[in-house]
Amino acid sequence: MTVDSTLKNSWRFDAEYDGKELGCGDLVMALFKFFKSVRPGMRVRVIAHDPAGQEDLLAWCRSTNKVLLKYEPPYFLIEKK
Repeated sequence: MTVDSTLKNSWRFDAEYDGKELGCGDLVMALFKFFKSVRPGMRVRVIAHDPAGQEDLLAWCRSTNKVLLKYEPPYFLIEKK
């Protein structure tokens, strides 16, 4: 079983955002726009392949009042409060 199928089966999420190779500012700006349509309480699985994605997403969650529930790079489970 691949990591992807394991996470798809074990993490409950309402939407998915694939950041592909976006890095730093581009990734957080794209997420900012994407999360405008996400309702409070919804969970989003974010896929971020950039090596700095983990640090970027941790900082972004802290600064935007989102909750990083789980992560196993390149997959991140984020909940909107």
